Amino acid sequence: MIRGLYTAATGMIHQRNKLDSIANNLANTNTRGYKKDDVVSRSFNDELLLRMSKGENPKALGPINHGVYAERVTTFFQDGALQQTGLITDVALQGEGFFTIIRDGQELYTRDGTFKVNNEGILVTMEGHVVAGEYGPIEVGQEDFEIDSEGYVWQGYNLVNRLQLVNFEDPNALEKVGNNLFANNNPGANPVVEFEGQVFQGYAEQSNVELVDEISDMITVSRSYEANLRILQMLDNVLSKTVNEVGSV
Repeated sequence: MIRGLYTAATGMIHQRNKLDSIANNLANTNTRGYKKDDVVSRSFNDELLLRMSKGENPKALGPINHGVYAERVTTFFQDGALQQTGLITDVALQGEGFFTIIRDGQELYTRDGTFKVNNEGILVTMEGHVVAGEYGPIEVGQEDFEIDSEGYVWQGYNLVNRLQLVNFEDPNALEKVGNNLFANNNPGANPVVEFEGQVFQGYAEQSNVELVDEISDMITVSRSYEANLRILQMLDNVLSKTVNEVGSV
């Protein structure tokens, strides 16, 4: 019976983790380039129950496990819908891949192509981090520029630079580090591969969170949490009766 308390508790903890993930997805429904997360669960290892009797060989009764736990958080990298903005500093990607951003000397990656030109004429993020080009920072001055479908930056007939667009062998190995940025903390095990998508200037990629799906999942998870809570309360009541009533006979 005490084992049942722990099993129900692990179910509640897991559902709480899923609610946290859903809440974060809902909060980023309107965040450009955001990729939704989901919690992947796993049961504890099964144990075989045996019936022991004097003078008899043990008989198998069947397996039992002690609940579930959150094994990892998975990010879904499906493309978000494109929204036309008409701004030359807004750039969107379709297909697997990321923009490269330089923050404090470190290369980070994002799908949010909402950029601007700073006072020095360099293309940067809205937070002021440099957008990496294949030949260094992308210097466009205060003049108009064009970005073609392969990421080349042009001013008239002059090639300025090319966006440093990358993809990875295993995008799920990337770690979210805040501000819609990802870090590749193990480049040896997760090497860069060629970007094969398309670039769209004057567009913004929307979040890939489906509002209706998230709300439906939130209701389902909430009910599962409540079911585990009722089981926990029921077992607690039974244990209370066992201790206070049966023990007094």
